[in-house]
Amino acid sequence: MSEKQSGLSKEEVEVFAHGLYFLATRDGLDPREEQLIREFLNESGQEVVWDDIANDDFNAVEAAQLLRSTFLRRIFLGAAVALVKADGEFSSAERVALGEIADAFGISNAEFGAIEQAAATASLE
Repeated sequence: MSEKQSGLSKEEVEVFAHGLYFLATRDGLDPREEQLIREFLNESGQEVVWDDIANDDFNAVEAAQLLRSTFLRRIFLGAAVALVKADGEFSSAERVALGEIADAFGISNAEFGAIEQAAATASLE
């Protein structure tokens, strides 16, 4: 697995971007969400493009297997919360999908709540 400027392997970048796309589309992809995902892809330094991730076949269990460390799983969830709030709305569909991902990642409700609180004050712009 090669790593470039993001410090993430190509597979990890794909999981992050695909998961973020999946979450952003739970209530309709907002242009701000799309822009943030595209910026992540561009800045990752990996050869992953929009067409590679813009589909609805994200699997949280498979993502958990690729994001082996709890650290990466927490980083993903924090970025995901900040992303879905980028459009000014945190829909129930996004909240449910995030909860299912957190469960697949082995993140407790209390731990997810702390991640959600920390991400609520973060800005991705």
